[in-house]
Amino acid sequence: MNYMKFFGIVYLLIWHSGIKKINIFVVLFFLQMFIFISGYFYKEVYSEKPLRFIRNRIKSLYIPFVSYCSLFLILNNLFVYVGIYRENMYIPYTKFGHYFLRIVTLDPIGLMAGAMWFVSSLFVISILFCFINIALQKIASFNQTIKNIEYIRFLLIISFFLFGNFLSFKNYRLPLYLDISFVLMIFYYFGYLYKKYETKISMNIFFALAAFLTLFVCSKYGLPSIVQRKYINPPFILICGVTGIYLNLYLSKKCENFRNIALVQFAGRNTMAILALHFLAFKTVSIFIIFSQNLSLDFLSSFPFIKETNQYCRWAYAVSGLILPLLGVYVTNVIFSKSRTSFRKEIE
Repeated sequence: MNYMKFFGIVYLLIWHSGIKKINIFVVLFFLQMFIFISGYFYKEVYSEKPLRFIRNRIKSLYIPFVSYCSLFLILNNLFVYVGIYRENMYIPYTKFGHYFLRIVTLDPIGLMAGAMWFVSSLFVISILFCFINIALQKIASFNQTIKNIEYIRFLLIISFFLFGNFLSFKNYRLPLYLDISFVLMIFYYFGYLYKKYETKISMNIFFALAAFLTLFVCSKYGLPSIVQRKYINPPFILICGVTGIYLNLYLSKKCENFRNIALVQFAGRNTMAILALHFLAFKTVSIFIIFSQNLSLDFLSSFPFIKETNQYCRWAYAVSGLILPLLGVYVTNVIFSKSRTSFRKEIE
């Protein structure tokens, strides 16, 4: 799954860097793939011990979400001062409490935190899925005639999926990205099912090629924008998600012999940092372009990248979005590790 996460975060960077043709392809499925990966790690024990699951989700999703978004809120006016943000994005310090409250309630603030909406949605999806499982187990325990709750779970999640699409069609938006969560939860469920039946699902090159061709054809009919609630239609978002997931499962399985590649493993374990920091990392490339091409400093506020750049620069954006956050994580880990070692020596 580290390869799946690595591929997914690279697809995210390709999409946000505006790399032509490839970004049109990867946007069809990469968000559904991330949800699938999260569902893959859902354990049956969580339905019996939901507090354990909620604590894990708070630790792995909610706390990083609040931490990164709060950091960007604190730095907001500094970003305005140095030109990363435009002047109209200045926030009076008297309103910081209000914006922090929005962050605590899973509403990201500021351009640098723009990708964090996905963390909010993933948190809601995982908690909602756990509650569904708890409810179904309670029903099964009270009614002994219900032998298999899988059919009920499937119908419930399909109903949520269709309801989320209906809300999009009617232009209704729910708080906490709940409407998006209804649509994407089905891919969380697919990840959960795949974990249970992984050994029975074959990875076939012909199916993988068929998946690739399906995605290629779908790319000609439209591009979904999940954050804007534009799914094209229910079958479209479902087909793109399933075929994209299968294709990347196949590729990841083929990469098992190279599982010890340090960059892949490290990136797979730190996708949260890349997700949170890649927009800020993009600014280093923008600064280089501005000074190398004698552009106005006003271009620094271009988001997420300078649109007038060529495809080589777009790839530079993508690489910086991957490498710089990982470098930041590595340096931070080294500093904390040395600090703990020094602290232990002082105690001894």
